[in-house]
Amino acid sequence: MNYQEMTDDDIDLAVSEIVFGKTLGRRTNYTFDKAGFVFTGSGHSFTPLDNENVVFTPKIKPTSSWADAGPIIQENRISLFASDDEGKWMAQFINYKTVHMDKNPLRAAMIVFLMMKGGE
Repeated sequence: MNYQEMTDDDIDLAVSEIVFGKTLGRRTNYTFDKAGFVFTGSGHSFTPLDNENVVFTPKIKPTSSWADAGPIIQENRISLFASDDEGKWMAQFINYKTVHMDKNPLRAAMIVFLMMKGGE
């Protein structure tokens, strides 16, 4: 998968799925309210646009929140380094093979996290 082409929202959603261990395919954890319905028991919530389309939003925003990303970075031993390459940051897993560079250090770290988990 080409993580560089993913939006921050796509990365947040993918990370949220991994962290909370749920998939979008689960249809048993819905609760309904007047505004539509909310997906509970996982890392996602959604409100339907119409009868056929649903917009999913992640429970956490690790590409923009240090509070959300910090525990993931620490628990997965992802390192961040400042780079001289156009103000980019390098995120790296301890195996030295899983590396990504981005101007947003959190995005770089979450892409490395997805790369690490992609083989599972």
